[in-house]
Amino acid sequence: MHLSIFSFTCLIFCTSAYANPQPKLTHTTLEAKLDNGLKVIIREDRRSPMVMTQIWYTVGSRDESGNLSGISHVLEHMMFKGTSKVPNDEFTRLSRLYGGSVNAATFTNYTNYYQLYQKDFLALALELEADRMSNLVLRQQDFDTEVKVVMEERLQRIDDNPRALAFERFKWVAYPTSHYRQPVIGYMKNLKALDLEHLKKWYQDWYTPNNAILVIVGDVETKTTLELVKRYFAKIPAKQTPERNDVLEFSHVGYRQLEVRLPVQVPHLYLAWNVHSLATAPNLQDAYTLVIMKNILDSGITSRLHNNLVRKQKIATSVSVSYDSYSRGDNLFSISALPVNGVPLQDIEKALLSEIEQLKNTPVTSDEINRVITRHVADLIYSQDDIAGQARSIGTLEVNGLSHRILDQLPQHYAAVTPEDIQRVANTYFNRDNSSSMYILPEQEK
Repeated sequence: MHLSIFSFTCLIFCTSAYANPQPKLTHTTLEAKLDNGLKVIIREDRRSPMVMTQIWYTVGSRDESGNLSGISHVLEHMMFKGTSKVPNDEFTRLSRLYGGSVNAATFTNYTNYYQLYQKDFLALALELEADRMSNLVLRQQDFDTEVKVVMEERLQRIDDNPRALAFERFKWVAYPTSHYRQPVIGYMKNLKALDLEHLKKWYQDWYTPNNAILVIVGDVETKTTLELVKRYFAKIPAKQTPERNDVLEFSHVGYRQLEVRLPVQVPHLYLAWNVHSLATAPNLQDAYTLVIMKNILDSGITSRLHNNLVRKQKIATSVSVSYDSYSRGDNLFSISALPVNGVPLQDIEKALLSEIEQLKNTPVTSDEINRVITRHVADLIYSQDDIAGQARSIGTLEVNGLSHRILDQLPQHYAAVTPEDIQRVANTYFNRDNSSSMYILPEQEK
């Protein structure tokens, strides 16, 4: 077993001094890897007598072939249906009996499960989690029920939601090759074609300790907790996992444009550029700069896009920007906008592209960049104020191939972003031959 212990410092910043942050809280964090490959990260936070356990499996929709679309999400549902030791719905019943809270989520790169208990019931959480890692009972009657539940989710979230359905289609244009184009919830035709044997193989292939990260945050003692983890998980054997699908993307392949007509009342515009993440950027400063650029454009009513398009020009009712720097693969920097009634989408697109050109050609002022960095660093710190936020931050980084240790370095990296970085990154990525757009228009009258 490989083991290292270090102290994590949660940095609280004065808004006037980024270069010399002052530590406010110190949490002892232990990082270990069991002989079967399970990575374990335990952090002490004794502000309340609670403990959060999260297990992150490095498998999600990006690992699915077209025929198995949605299988990771279906298996997430089945993980609550019981083992030979804890049958039927006893997992959920036990959590309620002992005052716990449990849930799960599936994403492109991972499937994760959490349990929140008073600290006295940590052993229960670990025993339950270890049990279903290797002893899940997959029954036809449970599968028949849960796959229908997922189909209903698909109907409500995607098929009956025109904008979500349009964005699902848009990803096939925005991601020419990456498996990130695939929907997490799956396509209806593939959900209908799934069977129990598919699910059993998916579980056997991917649910193994060497493909998992266990994160524990709360009122615990790190070394004692590690011994408890070893008691329940150490005997689970490692297994060879399949090769993962590629999530690197081509850039500058040419402009792509999609127009869809759906039952919407108001048109909608999407713009996207193919960009790198922290895991894929040859220059890590590019990813940190993209985060700050996202916040310059969209971080409240004083940000550029809201101030210029919504308040001053009055051509949009809302504008939002999205970018995920933690992604394991290449990602999108995307902007969506809803026009004021009667304003053509072409006018909105022209105004948005003008804002992008401004980033390329005119340096951001020191006051603006400092204000944006201050706000983003504050949001970053507040997001880790509770044990759930800390566990989520740690797990998200680790499952995407990044070290959770960069958490206490992020404020310095963001503070180092300069106006010159913003111009350089804007000119590198925000070009027409590296972009896609989508117009969502109301259906024409028949």
